[in-house]
Amino acid sequence: MNFFRVQHKGIEFEEMKDFCSCDGDCKANGLAVCLSPNGLDGGSKFGGAWDAMDEDDDLVVLKGRIIDEIYDGYIIRPIAEVARFTIAEWRQMLATGEAWDWEEGE
Repeated sequence: MNFFRVQHKGIEFEEMKDFCSCDGDCKANGLAVCLSPNGLDGGSKFGGAWDAMDEDDDLVVLKGRIIDEIYDGYIIRPIAEVARFTIAEWRQMLATGEAWDWEEGE
């Protein structure tokens, strides 16, 4: 399965592997992600991060191992980056339904 994360542009995958998204809400260090392409796992798009992004920031599709479940998604240990789109591209893909093609993965 694939996971989805919005973040500021220019963050390389190697940095993502060592990043700790936790602020006390989870049991293990890892990267906060959503399981759905629209980021509505917990009710607000990507835990509220969607509205803080610029149009040229990134939506990253990832493979990973779930290490915790949090109120708005999951904490994973990232294994691989599958694809990367700008927020503007992903917004268009959500509108056309194309984003859902990335849900299952391999």
